[in-house]
Amino acid sequence: LSPWGEEFLGSNPDERRARSEADLDSVVNLRSQTPHQISSHIEKYFWSPISIKLDEDEKIYVTERNRHRLQVYRKNSTLG
Repeated sequence: LSPWGEEFLGSNPDERRARSEADLDSVVNLRSQTPHQISSHIEKYFWSPISIKLDEDEKIYVTERNRHRLQVYRKNSTLG
């Protein structure tokens, strides 16, 4: 979890508790099984990524519109 994520959850104990109790992998019965529908219901998946950038250190940055996230991936990292 990023420092910003820790700060956010530290100041929002209800959100921290809800996320710790949530099943972020569950798949609900959906009207359709399109990638968009599936990713919109499963927190760990990207939901409408809108841009990708590769920097000089070969880090990949992906911005995501619907969950307001920025994901950073390092080369040869097993965690992202």
